[in-house]
Amino acid sequence: MAHIDDSLKAALYRITCPDSATLGNFHLGLLPEDAAKLIADHVAICPHCIREINQLEAFLAETAVSLEPSTVERIKVWIAKRLPSGGQTRSILGTPAFAMRGNDTGPLMYEAGDAQLSLEVQDDPEHLGRKSILGLVLGIETEAVAARLIKEEVVITAVTLDDLGNFSFTDLEPGTYELTLSGKDIEIHAQDLLI
Repeated sequence: MAHIDDSLKAALYRITCPDSATLGNFHLGLLPEDAAKLIADHVAICPHCIREINQLEAFLAETAVSLEPSTVERIKVWIAKRLPSGGQTRSILGTPAFAMRGNDTGPLMYEAGDAQLSLEVQDDPEHLGRKSILGLVLGIETEAVAARLIKEEVVITAVTLDDLGNFSFTDLEPGTYELTLSGKDIEIHAQDLLI
């Protein structure tokens, strides 16, 4: 009798329960509405199916792939800090190769994280009453880094840095701008740039 009882339990155990694949599809919301309603009614009264869905939730939580970027993949955003004018700055960063004679103020020097930024603001010789900016970026990889000049949240002009980190903007109206440098994993903002 015990043998027959074991055989019947094995044959009839959870005979009314949906199979694991159907329970999984139900849990993920992949079943049609009418089929999902039938499974929901069954799960509400079946402790075995509730336990199986809980196990599935735990498994999915353990094996879930995060869509958030890792710390390594995140873009570094630095706000450039203007360095004081004077000899100490020049000795740290050197004198820019593009510095022009006759300019007493020298370049504007900024530091942002690992990067050093030198900006030379000059009168644009080809456009009367307009300005030009010559820039040099040191301390970071400059391949595929774009420089953008923004005024009142509108990009006025954009260029790509050369292999040595040089860039220039010409034919600029005097005023206050924001300069951004952005690459695949870095973004630098030099704010309140008065030219």
